[in-house]
Amino acid sequence: MTRPNIIVIILDCVRARNMSCYGYPKKTTPYLDAFAAENILFRRAFTTSTWTIPTHASLLTGLYLSQHRIENTQANRCFNARIVTLPEVLRQENYRTVAFSQNVLFSPQHHLGSFDEFFLKQQLQQVRPFDRLINRWSLHAKGTKQRVAQYWRKALSLRLVLNEMRSWIDRQEGPFFMMVNLANVHYPWAPALDILLRGIGLDVKYLLRQEFLTLAPWVFNAGKQQVTNRHRRMWLTLYNAALSHVDREVGRFLSDLRSWRGWENTIVAITADHGELMGEHRDIVGHMLCLHDNLVHVPLLLRHPNYPQGLKVEGVVQTLDLFPSILEWTSSPIDRVAPPQVQRPSLSAALDNPNNSGGIAFAEEDYTDSYTVLDGLRRVNPKLDLEKHPRQQIMIHSATHKYIWHDTGPGEFYHLENDPNEMHNLIHCSTNEQAAILTGLRQTLDEWRLQLKLFPPRPVDHLTEMSPETIKHLRSLGYVT
Repeated sequence: MTRPNIIVIILDCVRARNMSCYGYPKKTTPYLDAFAAENILFRRAFTTSTWTIPTHASLLTGLYLSQHRIENTQANRCFNARIVTLPEVLRQENYRTVAFSQNVLFSPQHHLGSFDEFFLKQQLQQVRPFDRLINRWSLHAKGTKQRVAQYWRKALSLRLVLNEMRSWIDRQEGPFFMMVNLANVHYPWAPALDILLRGIGLDVKYLLRQEFLTLAPWVFNAGKQQVTNRHRRMWLTLYNAALSHVDREVGRFLSDLRSWRGWENTIVAITADHGELMGEHRDIVGHMLCLHDNLVHVPLLLRHPNYPQGLKVEGVVQTLDLFPSILEWTSSPIDRVAPPQVQRPSLSAALDNPNNSGGIAFAEEDYTDSYTVLDGLRRVNPKLDLEKHPRQQIMIHSATHKYIWHDTGPGEFYHLENDPNEMHNLIHCSTNEQAAILTGLRQTLDEWRLQLKLFPPRPVDHLTEMSPETIKHLRSLGYVT
């Protein structure tokens, strides 16, 4: 094939476990199921961290969080000068690069915008009169009216972004690289009403209560309010409805794209930046405070014209592996990037041996530096015992086992074949077989940490303060208290 077009679709907050193509019992993702059946599904794909900024930084650079250190909401850091991002590499190969984003954390404002063009949802909503009307209504309405306006604003934005992506593609003549963040599965949820009300057993009266419409991670994780089974049921219902909404709209976009003249020369990767917790693990909600598989096990579906249909890949891979893979698929010279940026193998290695379940994945959560989650929880509840939450965690994950190192305490160890929901911590395991596996994972993790090449980020000169609207938006997404 000639230089292929590359489309990377990031489904914000989508965990693999809730997708029917990954075994979820309810038919939440029929369109993506069909896409997977016609193309490639990676069964064991893992992200590198638990929230938007560090995971997108890893996708753009091929580096882990502890290497690039782009991981705060203050937007006061940019990449080290030695790092060359994926769009910068592809631009040298005469690719046109573009990004679309529904999440303000993936934006030029947070120094993740090294694209020729970058379209934020908020900009696109100023284009059409109807969208401008909804936008003004959501900004100026109060109480229930404001919540209704914000609901419609978010629900309608998904198709708007996908339509703009399709229009942009039609205008292209040469090869392009497109990266998009679709955030409708990120709370507060706003699924299409027909999906929400179609046979899901939802008690509509709960839609008027804010605690059920969004996760409010600071309140629940700080212990100011107890997570109940009703919360879990409502959150899961709304989450699955939002997921089905995204599935339908992405399916429509992909179906329409098949009629485009460049489809046969286009690679499409569909993944997520991280998953979500809804009180299943230690009553934690949102995407913080742990490295549970509901946060780090993400979908990875791939359309590549050179591989057979219906392929299921068993190997352990990472979203970060897309960086070396795209360089390979576009025949871009790897000597244009620092060697650590291609520290992991291309996905081609797993594709060429799909039944091999080998491989190791790593993920990190780090509150020792700038993203002060624990301090935020203490502000919400001064009496909270922070000792139960480590400031730094690092996960190593094989196909069958998982070890999580904590900076304080013994950490966590799970036998995933026997305990896929990670309910039984075997860190003080009694059998010789499990103890040997744990020792091996610890050694591999130590070796990985020792060989990491670090790229300290540059401070941003003349940093401007975030606008009140941006702060309000980040608060609604649960990133600030």
